[in-house]
This record gives sequence, C-alpha cells and structure tokens, in this order.
Amino acid sequence: MIASRRTILAASALSLPLSAPWVTSRAQSGGTLTVVLNQGLLARLWIDELHPAFERETGARLNVQQSVTANMLAMLRTQRDNPPDLMQFSEAGVFAAAQAGLLRPHNPANIPNWAFLRDAFKLADNYSAGVIDAVHTLYYNTRAQTTQPTAWAQLWDPSSRRRVAIPPITWNSGVRMVTTAAQIATGKPFAEAQRDLDAGIRHLARLKENGAIAYTGAPQAIQMLQSGQIPLVPFYGIFINPIIEQGAPIKPAVPLTEGIHGEIVGLNMPVNARNVELAERYVNMSLSREFQSKIDSVLHSRAANREVNPSPRTMELLGPPENILYADWRFLSEQRGRLTDAWNNVFG
Repeated sequence: MIASRRTILAASALSLPLSAPWVTSRAQSGGTLTVVLNQGLLARLWIDELHPAFERETGARLNVQQSVTANMLAMLRTQRDNPPDLMQFSEAGVFAAAQAGLLRPHNPANIPNWAFLRDAFKLADNYSAGVIDAVHTLYYNTRAQTTQPTAWAQLWDPSSRRRVAIPPITWNSGVRMVTTAAQIATGKPFAEAQRDLDAGIRHLARLKENGAIAYTGAPQAIQMLQSGQIPLVPFYGIFINPIIEQGAPIKPAVPLTEGIHGEIVGLNMPVNARNVELAERYVNMSLSREFQSKIDSVLHSRAANREVNPSPRTMELLGPPENILYADWRFLSEQRGRLTDAWNNVFG
C-alpha cells in the first residue's frame, strides 16, 4: 500500500527522534529556564501555547530540548551537578529518580495552582507535578476491524491472529501490556495481578504465538494502524487523538473489560536545579485553568486541573473515568530490569 500524504504527515508529527546530548552552562542560569520536554504533539502543545506567554510574563528566555524518559533519567545521573531546571517525564521514572536522590520535591506553597491539582496528579510525595494523563488503550482500524473490541483478552483470540502489534518493553506502555496480560492470565483484580509479572510474560508469549509483533517506534505503529495493515494496536491517545480528529479511520476501544492504562506525566525538578523560582512559575502556568483547557481541547486527554472537566468529545475518546487504571510504578520501576530481560526472551 502506498502511504497517503496525510499518513506521511501524521507519522512525521509523531516521530520521536532522540535528542542530541546537550549540557547547560552556568552562564545560562538566572534569566534562562532550561526545560526538557517529552516529544511529539505533547511537547508541541507546551511550545506553542505556554512558552510565548511564559517568556512574555517573566521576561525570561526558555532553553528547550525534547527527549524521552529513559534519556532524561540518564541525564539526571550524568549532569547531577549541572542539570536542567525542569524535566517532563511520567510517573514511571519519578519514583526511581526520587529514590536515587536526583529530584527535589515541589513546594506547593510557591505554586498557587497546585490547589487545583487533582489528587491522582500529585505524585510521589510532591516530587512530581502531574500535568496530563497520557492514557494508553487499544486502537483499531475501523475499515479492517468492523467490530469494536470490548476486552484486551480478544487480542489472544484466534480471530486476531497476525492482526496485533504491541509496544516494546522499553516503553512504559509495554510494561502495562505485561500487567494486563497478567490480569487476563490470573483472573485477579488489577491491583493484585500487576505484581504477578511472570504470569504476564507467559501470557504474552501466547500472544506472540498468535502472530502478534512488537512495533519499534511511533511512526511504524501509526502507519500500520492507519493503513489497516495491522488493525489492532495499543497506543497513547495524546499522540493519536489529533490524527483521529483529522479523519483517520481509527477509533479507541473504550471501555475495556480489564480497564485501560492511565499514566500521569509530570514536571520534575532536579535536585540541583538553579532557577527554582522560574521553574515554579513555569509549573504554575502549566497547571493554570487556561493552559489545562488546551489539554482537553487539543489532545483530548484528562487534564490535571480539577476545574477543567472533560468535553463530550474527550469523554467519547477516553471512555468512563472509572475504566482508567493506574499502575504501582514504585513497584514496577524496581522490577524493570528483570522484566525487560524476560520480555526480550519472548519478543527479542
């Protein structure tokens, strides 16, 4: 199949290239805030909507980079004495970074909009200020898959043979696929099943036997899903919902019997950040009702500010809030190395 221009543009917007190594300098402290954002459409929202207002209101300049959680954690270690001022990564990395002494907790007294933060977005004893819920669920191509799946377990059904692509274990969503597989294999409630990772790996091996593959990057996943080549693909809504709004033949399978995957992405301050006051102003503006409303209207995701209620369209794409389940990342981050080895033995 020849990709359409829209397919190519959508894949390009979602490409997540690794940023080149960079180092802040002491000369940049004071009037410049150094921020490392996540990537793709998530970062673009901050760059387009928040940054012009921040620079106008503070008179400060922004030094912005984009990266992924694993690279940011490595940067925290290697640049401990000269780190950026803020880093945007998910709860999957917060607990490990805080435990290693690489982060400093936020002071809510200095962040007025913290008072409007939903409880689920207050992470790790205030070590992270949650700003968006990067919900992850199963998406399907409506032309190649005429019936909407109602359960993750349907991926293991013979009718789904060679029609499934799952995220790699290096992605947090890949870890959540293991916890969901454990849920299906054991029949236990999610809170218990997420700790039975061996059962999850064994059940994922059965998924591979059913012809499932693992994708290696966002553009590949999006193209397989949008073309219908692989019609059943778990993915993050914040990256794919804007493409759905452009008319792509894709829908989220919500709700799902086993629940879908919530993942809070937050702003995190390195322990030796220099521009603490500017960083706190940046966090405060990120939590404002005005900016948080864009998370709903542009990305169609769950906002951190409790005064921003999901629009009907966002509710349609996310499904009922009670169907969104949140993992114990304090536990999962401790198991990540062992889990990665076990997953690679199956899909490597």
